[in-house]
Amino acid sequence: MLERAALLSDLPHVVHGFTTRDGGHSTGKFSSLNLGGRWGDDPEAVRRNYEAVAAAGGYLPEQLVRVRQVHGAAVLGANEVGPGAEADGLWCSREQAPRVVGVLTADCVPVLLADREGRAVAAIHSGWRGTVAGVVPAAVAALGCQGIEPAQLVAAIGPCIEQAAFEVGDEVAAQFDAAFVERERWAKPHVDLVGVIAAQLQREGVPTSSVERVGGCTHSRPERYFSYRRDGAGIGQMMSFIGLVSAVDSSSR
Repeated sequence: MLERAALLSDLPHVVHGFTTRDGGHSTGKFSSLNLGGRWGDDPEAVRRNYEAVAAAGGYLPEQLVRVRQVHGAAVLGANEVGPGAEADGLWCSREQAPRVVGVLTADCVPVLLADREGRAVAAIHSGWRGTVAGVVPAAVAALGCQGIEPAQLVAAIGPCIEQAAFEVGDEVAAQFDAAFVERERWAKPHVDLVGVIAAQLQREGVPTSSVERVGGCTHSRPERYFSYRRDGAGIGQMMSFIGLVSAVDSSSR
């Protein structure tokens, strides 16, 4: 049900996880831990899936904050999220706890951030558009506004589409540094989104030793992950979450 980052697992009062497609209540093409409510799954199954993730993740369902994702670079604080809010990054601080912020993906890159003292965290949805727009650097900057220096951050890059499966057109490839575009092995360009995001984190001042890759390629493992590129629209979605909760709330981790 959950994959976790070693670097994040021992931080004080921090809960986190990257869901897989295992261990839920959905059926058919949504089998079984679908957390996307927009694509035709049974709403009751989705609700039960969220409850199951909360129980496994060590937080209460009502502590979760999510927002409509739009493939941009906006980053909001958990206390700024209201009806109709749109963003691709969410953060919360110790002052806002208990809060858990989450993003949905099904090929795009999820990134979780936390400072080593457990004072602030962020969850980021970085598709190729958001990667080009700089949503990950924007999230690092948002935490910087809370007094968190990049050198204090730990980052986890979760399950997503990897370069071998991420074929793009020339117009998309042209928006990335050539170092992250492979043009020789395949008929069309393939972009390394994980590499781009790792480089962005490094440029922002997050130490390379503080960046961890968690999970595998969503496209190549249908038994474990949902994938929009592999299965088309209307399939399930996974959630990546991170939050700050009390010692009592987090006792079930």
